[in-house]
Amino acid sequence: MRAKDTFSQAQLRLQAAGCRYRIKQASRSPFIQVYDTLPPRRQQAARGFRLDDDQACWDLAELLLRAHQRAVQGGAPLSWEVLEAADGRAPIQQHQRWGEICAAVQGWIAPGGPKARDRNPFTCFKPNGYFGRTFAADQIATTRALEEFCLYTPASLQLWREDRSSQLIRRSYNSKGFYGVLQMVNYLAQRSIAIATPELRARLDQLKKSAGKLRAPAPRFIPRTDDIEAWLDQLQQSEPLRGWVMAVIATYGLRGHEVWHIDRLPGEVEADAEVIEVGSFESHGDGAETKTGHRFALPLPREWVNRYRLNDHDHSKSMLAELRRRHPVKTAVRDDGTVQFFNNGELSVYLAHWLRNRGREDRELPIKLFGYHQPRQLPGKPKPKAKRDRCKLYDLRHAWALRAKATTTWSTAVKAASMGHSEAVHSSRYLIEERAEHKLAHLLRQRDLDEGRNSEQRTAGAPAIPAAEVIPALPAGVTPELIELARKLQAAGLG
Repeated sequence: MRAKDTFSQAQLRLQAAGCRYRIKQASRSPFIQVYDTLPPRRQQAARGFRLDDDQACWDLAELLLRAHQRAVQGGAPLSWEVLEAADGRAPIQQHQRWGEICAAVQGWIAPGGPKARDRNPFTCFKPNGYFGRTFAADQIATTRALEEFCLYTPASLQLWREDRSSQLIRRSYNSKGFYGVLQMVNYLAQRSIAIATPELRARLDQLKKSAGKLRAPAPRFIPRTDDIEAWLDQLQQSEPLRGWVMAVIATYGLRGHEVWHIDRLPGEVEADAEVIEVGSFESHGDGAETKTGHRFALPLPREWVNRYRLNDHDHSKSMLAELRRRHPVKTAVRDDGTVQFFNNGELSVYLAHWLRNRGREDRELPIKLFGYHQPRQLPGKPKPKAKRDRCKLYDLRHAWALRAKATTTWSTAVKAASMGHSEAVHSSRYLIEERAEHKLAHLLRQRDLDEGRNSEQRTAGAPAIPAAEVIPALPAGVTPELIELARKLQAAGLG
């Protein structure tokens, strides 16, 4: 993107937010000009922010938005001195308050913000996140509180704050969660948040290095098809809405949030009454909307479509409407006119907590689903017993992938297209928990298929047996000798 385009988008962002501070270009000046729309309508060149620097344009827009929000809440307005800061950054301000930091972070992860697509490490600063619910907005932020969040699990920290006799549980320093908080702290420091000190960053980086390589992901406990079916059967009676949602996810192998984005239910796709359409945003012809995530999904097993009334159009339509009413989809329109969904993660969490919610077990589904993990057998050792544990939401999606391999002859391309990812991802990520029975069933089905093909090829490719040549009968009185004599006469020019 060209710097001029970035500057224009930053202008529009300030205008759309109703910010009192605006930016413009000045003739013969390389610096962005800032002006206040309210009296006394001050104007000044931001010598720390150049027009030809994309990042500087975004940084200045964020700085002005924070100043506007602070002033609206009764705080101090823009400090014009920060516009003179070198390298396009505001000087670090000491004694920042939690409310100010949370507001800044929420601006970064808002639609169109620089961290809108990488918001997970920063959700702890949302109103219902750890910092948002633990500290008052006017309370002075401290490095110690940030360090505690980085070193210990949020759940154990919350219990410890309520009861100091509770034990703090350390994070795994070679886990993705710890890598996320390290990324968050580094970004806070880049954005001049004082509590993200160089000392804290150095300590966290050292803990990461000393922990070694990234820890392998925890094993998944994949449910068996019979167990899923029995579980869904019970849910239909006691939990109609949640039972319907789980049946859709299990039958079509969907991601959690994709249930909200079903555009055509079973019976609405003319080509196949059991197929559903996910994530379609039809274009208005002006390029104003996107088709991100669009695909068609296949049911497996097909019998579940009827068993769980997924093909009952009125029932499925009412269930989907009720789900959307309880937990609405949040959208925003970007400057370029495209639609962005920015609460997909939250929607998936709602469903994930139906299966496992350590903080509020009373909100879980009353009927539990269990799966199995088969540890690797070591050479010369007895086969270890499969481990059994509670399933997570995503395990239903993995179960669909394994079921498709074991019970169908679909190509990897077909299965990947139905699940909405690449063939490489399908093979490397969704078949990790493949058990011996899955591999054997797939092998035997492919063998039978290949043998059938070879038989057809042998039949089709065999040389045809020529039919016996039929010699037509000669007219009466005509003999072969007469025919031969006629040929000789013709050759001699006498015939």
